[in-house]
Amino acid sequence: MLRFPEAAGYARFMAGVDKNVGTYADLRWEANERDPRYELAKSYFEFIRPMGKSLRADGYTHRFNAFVSFLRAAASDRYWTFYSDFNKSSHNIYKWPINYRAVSEVRDWLLERKWIVVKLERGKNRSTRYFVPANSKLRELKKLQFKKLPWMPPVVSVRRGRTDLDRAPLDPEVMSVPKNWAWIRKHLIPPMEDLNEKLWEHAFTLFPYGKPDEEVYPEYCRIYTNLGRSKKDMHLTHGRIYPRNFQFPSKKDGNRQKTLIDGQQTAEVDVHASSLTLLSNDFYHGFRLPDSSDYYQHGPLAQYDRDLIKVLIQSAINGVSLTQTKWPKSVLEEPKLRVAVSNCDWNEVSSALLQVYPILSDLPANTGLDLMLQESEIILGAMNFLLDSGIGCLSIHDCLIVPKSNVGEAQDAFNAAYAARGFNSPSLSF
Repeated sequence: MLRFPEAAGYARFMAGVDKNVGTYADLRWEANERDPRYELAKSYFEFIRPMGKSLRADGYTHRFNAFVSFLRAAASDRYWTFYSDFNKSSHNIYKWPINYRAVSEVRDWLLERKWIVVKLERGKNRSTRYFVPANSKLRELKKLQFKKLPWMPPVVSVRRGRTDLDRAPLDPEVMSVPKNWAWIRKHLIPPMEDLNEKLWEHAFTLFPYGKPDEEVYPEYCRIYTNLGRSKKDMHLTHGRIYPRNFQFPSKKDGNRQKTLIDGQQTAEVDVHASSLTLLSNDFYHGFRLPDSSDYYQHGPLAQYDRDLIKVLIQSAINGVSLTQTKWPKSVLEEPKLRVAVSNCDWNEVSSALLQVYPILSDLPANTGLDLMLQESEIILGAMNFLLDSGIGCLSIHDCLIVPKSNVGEAQDAFNAAYAARGFNSPSLSF
């Protein structure tokens, strides 16, 4: 029996209400041959394969790995639901190590055997969801061990959606248009390849689980979303950079703070209230930031929870109206803000916010995405400033990670990147 809220979520899913469930099946996994369940997995794969279907050795391997990749995603999902790239253009852009024909065939074999069923059909910005029924043999392989196949995501991609683009599906209809792809290759890919080449000149030691992992050669990829009205009308925004072949250790458990660059201890230098800072420099909506050490606690905002104010400002920049009559749903659903919300009145908080930052009452759609695009250009400029000076660095959105001895240079890098766009120097913290 599922406990609440899992039971409630499962009920919404089974009713077809919750359309965002499911785990993405990235097509880059193989089974661990040393796992005692390996032979069972192969026997189940043989069972779903149509009789008389002869396969070359490489064809067999590709299809078995597709089977394993689907299984891994479904088994890791609390509702046994997965989705993947069943689009040839998308598959070719990702350059998955498992070929497309193998992927589509195995999906069809599983459907024919009813080991998976279609739960939710494909919709706008959403892929078809496949559900593993309770009587499916796939459920018996839940504990199968997996290994990664060599693969890295494309250095530049355009995704569908407006938030969490690192997990959003690819937009192959935009990227596969010859004119768009030629422009991406000419203007967007070279700067990222140049950045990654510079990073290879430095040594990085990360501590993913508290222990040093010295086999790390960080590379970044850049992800955009398209605001164009058709696949041939490409209007890119967002553009943040994300780790391409590594993952940052958690900051909360203290492992990120152990990061070494060229054998030196590191510090983080970031822009205070980055979105507000960029908005204040905007040509059309620019304003003077208050003379304050904390823009989230200035004037009447000081009486409210800082994290609550920070989230509300970001929400307003991303399109949430501060003149609505009740708390935004996204804020009410955030567990960390429940106490703060219960201790204050919405009308008082929203009025205080608009008193300090009246610009938040009337921002154009997609303001948040466009600010992220500016932020990403700035962080790329700052990273190149440091790397061209022989200083190793990493970044997370609006934050630079540098050797402690180079904090001053990181400040110079931010100031130079802002100045290059005609912006005032930001307030920095470290």
